Parts: sequence; C-alpha cells; structure tokens
Amino acid sequence: YEKVLSYIEEDVFCFGLEGEEGLIKKEKFVGLLQEVIDKIPDTIEYSVKSFSGKEIADDIWNVLGEIKVTFFADDGEKKAFQIRFSGCFRLFAYGFVISMIHMSKYDKSIQEQQLALNEDEDIDVEDEEFNLMEKNTEKIIFDIISQAVPGGIVVGYAKPDYPLYFVNDRYLEMLGYSSYEEYYEDAKGLGMTHIHPDDIAMVNQEIMYSYDKDIQLEIEYRIRHKEGYYIPVYDLGKKMVLPNKKEVIICVLYDKTEDAKVKEILIRESNRDPLTGIYNRGGGIRTIEHALKHAKSYSFAFFDIDNLKLLNDVFNHAAGDHAIKYFTQLLVERFDEHTVITRLGGDEFVAFFYDHVDRTRLEQEFKQLVDDYCSFIEKHYPESRSSISIGCVIGKKRCKFDELCHIADTLMYEVKKNGKNGCKIVEIE
Repeated sequence: YEKVLSYIEEDVFCFGLEGEEGLIKKEKFVGLLQEVIDKIPDTIEYSVKSFSGKEIADDIWNVLGEIKVTFFADDGEKKAFQIRFSGCFRLFAYGFVISMIHMSKYDKSIQEQQLALNEDEDIDVEDEEFNLMEKNTEKIIFDIISQAVPGGIVVGYAKPDYPLYFVNDRYLEMLGYSSYEEYYEDAKGLGMTHIHPDDIAMVNQEIMYSYDKDIQLEIEYRIRHKEGYYIPVYDLGKKMVLPNKKEVIICVLYDKTEDAKVKEILIRESNRDPLTGIYNRGGGIRTIEHALKHAKSYSFAFFDIDNLKLLNDVFNHAAGDHAIKYFTQLLVERFDEHTVITRLGGDEFVAFFYDHVDRTRLEQEFKQLVDDYCSFIEKHYPESRSSISIGCVIGKKRCKFDELCHIADTLMYEVKKNGKNGCKIVEIE
C-alpha cells in the first residue's frame, strides 16, 4: 500500500477504469486505491506487454504501454484482460513518480466495430459524434500534460501542412495570441503557417524522415509571432496514432530566444577587447578578412603607440591603460561605424576603411588624430613623450589580411625610424 503511494506525486491527476471520474490530488487517489483493495483483496498478477517512453523536457517523461492483468474471480475462474495506459512521469533523485496517468480497459469488440466503420468511409474526426468522447478525453490528457511541460505543445494531423488538432496555452502565449480561435484563424487551421518561409522545406524534410523511421524529431527553426517577428524554437516531436487510427505529429516547442541572446552576447564578447571594447585580434581579423572579399577599394592603417613601455615604467600600468583607452576613444569618435577598428594587442591597432580611398582626407584625419593624442600626453604624462606612428595602405588589389598588415606595419616602422609621431601612406594597384 505505502509502496504504491510512494510512486504518486502529491498533485497527481488520474483517470480510473470503467468510466471513473478524474481524480485530483494524492488523498483522493488513496480512496480509489482502498476501494480496489477492498473489492479484490487477493494478489493480482500483471505483466507489461508493451512500453515506450520519451523525455520531453529535463526529467519529464511521457510514457505509453499495455499491461496484462490476471486474477481469480469469485467463482474461482481465472480471468485476464489488458489495460492501456499513458502518463506523465517526473524523475527525482530517488526515482520516477507519476504526475498524470490514464488507464482504459482494452475492449476488442468495440475496437472491431470502430475499425469496421472506418473501413466504410474516411471518417472526419471533427464531425463524427462517435469520436467526440475519445477526442475530448485526448484533449484533457494533452491539457494535463501541457501543465507539466515547460514548453508549447502543438499537434497536427499527418497530412500536408499538418491541419491543427490541438495547441496548449503556453504555445499561444509564446506566439502572442490570447485565444485559440484567434490563432486558428490567423493560421488558417494549418500547423505550418507560422513557420518561417525559409525553414519550411527543411522542417518538412525532417518531419517526414522522423515519421518514416518512427523516431523522435529534434529540430530548430523559426516561428512567427503575432506581431510579425520570428522566434527561434527547439522542437521535439513524435508520431502518434489516435484511437480512431488517425495519425498525428505531436510537438513540444521551446523558445530559444534567451539562448540566442546569450549566444549573441558570448560571440560578441569573444570578439571584443576587454580593455577598450573594440574588436580584439581574432574578431578584427575575421571581420576584415570577410570585408576584403567584397570591398572594391579600401584603406588599411596600422597604428602604434610610441613609448608606451616608458609611460608604464614612469607612471604605472594604470596610466598606460588610460592612454590606450583614450587613443581608442579618438579612433572611434573620428571614424564612422563602417570602419573596423581593432586592437591587435599591447600598443598595436589597425583600422580597415570600406571604400575609403581619399588620400588627402586620410592624411588630414591622421594628423588630427596624432595631434589630439599628443595634447593628451602633454597634459597628463609629458615625461613619457608618447606619440603615434601610422602606416597606411590604399588600394583596390585583392589582398589578404596578412599581406596588408605586413605592408602597413613596414610603413609604420619607417615613420618610427624617422622620429615617430607621424604617418606614411602608399597606394597599391
């Protein structure tokens, strides 16, 4: 008795046998269990004939199966019957417990009548009265499961565009709809309507593959919100056969928006220099190499902060960082958002200018940049005599990053040899 109850969650939802009403909460289940024990005090033999399950969320499982029950009736005759069950189980440290379970007695004669009717004509499950009870029961089950699953549930018939059968409140909320009727009208009754046009072919292909192989669907795609923008989702799906033999695809969708935001932040941070906030070496090189594949003309500049080591030695590294951040600020303020500004490391920086080939204008901008930096140094760290040396390449020739960096770096060192604090620009064809 106690062992049975240990498998039941406190707020379990249960459908009993022989038309019992749904029972909510563990204490009501105890009453049902006691009634069964009073009626059949002897041991009942059972064996699991079939069982399947899938994890639909972390530590939450859906299960389906059949049990054969054997017992002795009052007249001493041994009897047996089969029970179908479906349920939602949660995994705790000590094992699985039942959150929801539905059990129904297998009645061969009723099933044969049902099959005979279906053989005569293709019954529309939404219109035929004899299917309403089963359909309502399934919807109740879906509703119960949907409360335990932290995701949106959508079920569609296994037909072109997957006509809608069921969606839960979380799915409607995910897409911004206040009612099923509103969503159904907007979706035109089809499950594929809200999927991004560029993803439809891929989604169809993955669904058909999982359907044919009878395996779980796992796929990522974009789905349209009521406001028109698209949400990245992760979809776990599986084929399911309804009691009327209609086949459906049941899918549990998880909103990956936050994951996408986190991924975007991680990518952005991995490309940025922590001190200055501009591109770091890896991020800058990747961005510039991509730009070089498409740029018809360009300018590429190499900057070096002169005497940064002396500034650090005389004033400390905090002062050196101050100088680096001030120089970065000058670069960002002077050049527009189409310029890729990168800190290669230490006192070295590069800037890539899209389609920027006006040599006279570059010379003026570089001169002003050097003057502004030197004024800053004169005011705060005059003993360091820090300045800026610049080498720059203007061209249309298809080059790689390393080639341009080598040419500009060589030009910059020529400036250093000639007293620092200036720039040299060359054009290449």
